[in-house]
Amino acid sequence: MQLTDLRQKSRVKHLLCVLITCCATFKLFANEYYFASIDHLGEQQVAQRVLPQIYAQLGHNIHITPLAANRAQYEANSGLKDGEILRIFSYGKENPNVIRVPTPYYSLSTAVFVLAGADIKINSVADLKGYRIGRVRGVKHTLNATKNIEKVYDSNNTKQLFLQLIVGNIDIALTNHQDGLMTLKELNVDSIQLINKSIADEPLYHYLHRKNIDLVTPVDNQIKAMKQSGELQQLIDEAELAVY
Repeated sequence: MQLTDLRQKSRVKHLLCVLITCCATFKLFANEYYFASIDHLGEQQVAQRVLPQIYAQLGHNIHITPLAANRAQYEANSGLKDGEILRIFSYGKENPNVIRVPTPYYSLSTAVFVLAGADIKINSVADLKGYRIGRVRGVKHTLNATKNIEKVYDSNNTKQLFLQLIVGNIDIALTNHQDGLMTLKELNVDSIQLINKSIADEPLYHYLHRKNIDLVTPVDNQIKAMKQSGELQQLIDEAELAVY
């Protein structure tokens, strides 16, 4: 009888250990999220440093995969990824399967770059008409700025964009001003100049696939709290210093 009791107790202990292990494993994977970002863009690199800190305060760990803009959009909207780390407002209107976290946590400006010495003056988006405009494929803020432009040429990244400008295939290159300046530094060229730091400003948002709807409110509340405390701006300042 005692031997039977001991065996039963041993089985119960083993079962409890299995259950505890399963629960711990579930918790681990429940707190892991996988997001897409756009590769080779400065503002995305800033977000890659900031967003994990926001999630960490909620007890979550996130993994970010840089992709071409259109591929990132596809993977987020299809549910292959849990969402995208950073996009403009209109992105949410164009992708029905993602949900915008309501509070923006970063922003960017659409800047104008031309060849040094070029007789071009651009004060607004309307002034772009009549020029050959270059942009990075799939980047929404420059897509919005060039909606009514006839001659628009896409490049895969900012380096290719500026090389198109240097060889004369385009008259104007549009990108975020910080990303543009960072790329000019990497290329080590002085034949391109920034003539307008901002012809359009866009707040930037985090997007979640609709399967993660339960994350929207806690992430939004965390962004608000970190904005109010000043912690978010501190993280952004540190990230910009590291990236740019």
